[in-house]
Amino acid sequence: MFKPKLLSIAVLGAAIGVAGAAQAANSFDPLAPCSVALAEGSDVPALAVGFWAFGFLDAATGEAHEVNVDRLNTMIDVLTNECRNAPGTRMYDLATRLAQSQTDNNPDVAEAGRDLLMRFFDPNEDLRALTASLKPAAADIRAVYAEPLASALIASYEQMYTPDAVIQPKPEHKQLLTTFTTTGHLKAGDPVLDEFPGGYKDVLDYFVADVPIGRFKFVEPGETLGLAFDGLIFVNNRWVFMPKPWRALEQ
Repeated sequence: MFKPKLLSIAVLGAAIGVAGAAQAANSFDPLAPCSVALAEGSDVPALAVGFWAFGFLDAATGEAHEVNVDRLNTMIDVLTNECRNAPGTRMYDLATRLAQSQTDNNPDVAEAGRDLLMRFFDPNEDLRALTASLKPAAADIRAVYAEPLASALIASYEQMYTPDAVIQPKPEHKQLLTTFTTTGHLKAGDPVLDEFPGGYKDVLDYFVADVPIGRFKFVEPGETLGLAFDGLIFVNNRWVFMPKPWRALEQ
């Protein structure tokens, strides 16, 4: 039985085993109609299809998605629903759509976001000044979130951005992990929503614009756990940092 423990795609692949992968390869054709692979009673276990889809996302987006049983179930549900609407669609095409939902329509935006975040590793960078440059203006917040959340966030971030506020990796952190998508994809409930903190589900109805949004981690090489951040948003032609927006709902 699988337990909801976070595992990387690489570890999951090893857990499946070579024999299981070979068996799936004999019966799973990603170029065949999705109705074949996802049919009840198929020779291909739904779990194997979920693993394949996450592996496809890793290859297509360059990210290292962490997977637990809930995310696998979400992936399978999304694939099944999409296939129900168009049963002749190839599994490859379904997975391609999912990959596109995890990247901004303009890949240059995601690349620019990563370039910005890499500056936090530069020993010559003034990290306090860099952090301060990400403070959102009231207009930025209102461009993303509806009232009354917007006003609550304006007050919250005003308190958060003190002169000493700084985003800073630990000395042992040498690697950056990112996930970029758009608020529109989050609001639609795309699988990428599970890559973000659960609190985002509480603010989906407050999104008023479809803008790029990312989460990121500073980690040790080869690790997936470290300092985690969310809410890097590109709005009004600039990057702003608006983390944990759901907390303002409690104010």
